[in-house]
Amino acid sequence: MILGDLIRRNAQLYPDKTAFVMEGRSITFAEYNRRVNRLVQALGGRGIRKGDRIAILARNCLAYLDVFGAAEKGGLIIAPLNFRLTGGELVQVLEDVQPRVLFVEEQFRETATLISPKLTSVELFVYVDGATAAGSIDLESLLAEGADHEPNVALYPDDPCYLIFTSGTTGLPRAATLTHLGQWLDATALALEMSLTPNDRHLAMMPLYHVGGRALVLAHSMRGCTVVLNDGFDAERVMADVESYRVTTTQVVPTMIAWMLDHPDLPRRDLSSLRLIWYASAPMPVGLLRRAMKAFGPIFMQGYGQTECGPLVTSLHPYEHMLQGSGSARLASCGRPVLGVQVRIVGEDGADSPFGEIGEIAVRSPFLMAGYWEKPEVTAQVLRDGWLHTGDMGRMDESGYVYIVDRKKDMIISGGENIYPREIEEVLYSHPGVLEAAVVGVPDPIWGESVKALVVARPGQRVTPEELIAFCRERLGAYKRPKSMEFREALPKSPSGKILKRILRDAYWKDQERKV
Repeated sequence: MILGDLIRRNAQLYPDKTAFVMEGRSITFAEYNRRVNRLVQALGGRGIRKGDRIAILARNCLAYLDVFGAAEKGGLIIAPLNFRLTGGELVQVLEDVQPRVLFVEEQFRETATLISPKLTSVELFVYVDGATAAGSIDLESLLAEGADHEPNVALYPDDPCYLIFTSGTTGLPRAATLTHLGQWLDATALALEMSLTPNDRHLAMMPLYHVGGRALVLAHSMRGCTVVLNDGFDAERVMADVESYRVTTTQVVPTMIAWMLDHPDLPRRDLSSLRLIWYASAPMPVGLLRRAMKAFGPIFMQGYGQTECGPLVTSLHPYEHMLQGSGSARLASCGRPVLGVQVRIVGEDGADSPFGEIGEIAVRSPFLMAGYWEKPEVTAQVLRDGWLHTGDMGRMDESGYVYIVDRKKDMIISGGENIYPREIEEVLYSHPGVLEAAVVGVPDPIWGESVKALVVARPGQRVTPEELIAFCRERLGAYKRPKSMEFREALPKSPSGKILKRILRDAYWKDQERKV
């Protein structure tokens, strides 16, 4: 079960079928296989061997997939980089994994030039879109150095393949080491959960350096599907691509759905080819989900996971998205563990929590990371006895449905009471004037922390802090209600769509000696 075998298999079974397409440019499975072979051979000719790290600094593009393929076939270990990081942050993560090759997109030339003197391991800079700089080569010229034939590299299922950096929502990014076998099985489980067939066409707009974005592309490649690649999210372009390519599946985060629902052209677009919309990376408020199902139909499927989990943990199928009756309570869950995954809810003492009680979510599966790259002490803190302790707080019902309550580190403790922001956010999202909401704990001289809500109003709606606080007063216990509220034009997010609560919270705690 080597990921490179999948590239070879698709080239044999679907040689003339479009593998990937972006902005009118397309490549068949056979062409993709040849490009990957040439890249592996060319890098090998320059002394880059199995186990060496390679990194890429780029937005979504077809060349990105060449670099992934070279790692999967050549035994290299790819570290996809978050292009939103500062130069200093990039130096830090690159020095962490010590790549010998850095692939760069032209738009990041200035950043690459700035950090290059500080990179002790990088020997070769490759520009993926035709540009060059001193001491570098462009990708097409490098490909010309390689041959088409299959690389002769001995690979094994437990070999590392990806170094995916955690999102950094609660601290500095760390590189999770994902193996060929783990990623193969994760993609297989995802393809099974989504009931993928070779007739499916996937619209990929999540960044490829994000584990969720890569996982969906890999799962569709597992079934020989065509993948339409987008460089980020734009509602107009998404609707146009769904129409043009008759897209059947896509992946979104809740914010994207909100933007789509508010787009004036939505009623006039033919999006009938969509049979499945996968949402993940952030929980979808139940009120927003109800609006989305009314607009798109019962085609929504939720996935929960983490980079360290490989990432897939649970799924909530379309048939489980019930809008009426007692089953509607499951809309607030993230589903049940997928095939091959075990989930426990554990208390502070490490023992299993009873059904319905809140504890930390722990996961065991063959998809789990091998560990954080060269960080055995940190790895040992989260991987214990084969179980990955996620840092997410949740509960499980008697039927095995998992309910995310909050990040463990996002929990607010006010006057000795544990308060979970997610519960308050659900109430805020149910107000028709709220587009986005985040709840954080801020310093309080009496209670230690108090609840603060930061809100983005829905365009065209007028809503006041007093109105929202009164709204919460009717729906939440006194100790949970926001004590203060602030309106923002936008909330800071990671490229995967997660609201960065750490950034919001730190602004209020920067002058405090303690952070809780």
